[in-house]
Amino acid sequence: MTDPAQQADDQADEPADGARARRAERCSRCGAAFVCGYVAGLTECWCAQQPFLPASEIEPDQHCLCPDCLRERRTGHA
Repeated sequence: MTDPAQQADDQADEPADGARARRAERCSRCGAAFVCGYVAGLTECWCAQQPFLPASEIEPDQHCLCPDCLRERRTGHA
């Protein structure tokens, strides 16, 4: 699967009327752009292939994390 961060960077140069339907999401921790497969209308998001985040690591009212922040949170380095 393509790197979600790269997909988001590539989309920044696309016309607003959308040559593609995918749109960049922003990480709720660091603000980095990335593509959420579910928001983009894909059948699966990149995060669905990642190990689940323990409930103790989920912050209330926090939305999706970018690949780097999710990895950091999962390994306890965030």
